[in-house]
Amino acid sequence: MKARIMMVAGLVILLASAVGAQTKISGKADCAKPEVVGTAEAGDRAGHTLTLQKATCTWSTGLEMAGAKSKDGMDVEFVEMWSTKATTNGTHVSNMDNGDKFFVSFHDSTTVKDGQPVGPIHGTWTFTGGTGKLKGVVGKGTYTVTPNADGSGVVDVEGEYTIPPPAPPKTSTPKPKTSK
Repeated sequence: MKARIMMVAGLVILLASAVGAQTKISGKADCAKPEVVGTAEAGDRAGHTLTLQKATCTWSTGLEMAGAKSKDGMDVEFVEMWSTKATTNGTHVSNMDNGDKFFVSFHDSTTVKDGQPVGPIHGTWTFTGGTGKLKGVVGKGTYTVTPNADGSGVVDVEGEYTIPPPAPPKTSTPKPKTSK
């Protein structure tokens, strides 16, 4: 009985350490000036706007995950801007060089001067899913955007991720025969 308890306890510790093992990642993406889908004045004060926009990005230094490297992607983001600050919430979808994809939710804020972001923009991100070998990916991290004068930007990303092991195959149990 003690041996069985010790074996189960050892298995639990082993599984806990495997689940908790995070792999560090970092990369750099060059993102084009966002295309504005639409902008509306909030109406509560001058300079308060809400904008939906999208931008394409190319990874100059791709994130390496599960034996593949990120190559390009797209952001769709919602920007709320006031006269002195802006916040952004969005989704990023990246394509890996093996055809897999990963999905990220991101959030940031920055100071604004004359309608343009000032200095580096700092934000956080969280994986929301993936395809292929990245299915079930979890993790999070931070990023810094260095804006360019033309509206494009360079994004430095770092964080960590875990891909859970695949679920074991389901086995079917034969139904007992019933006598009539």
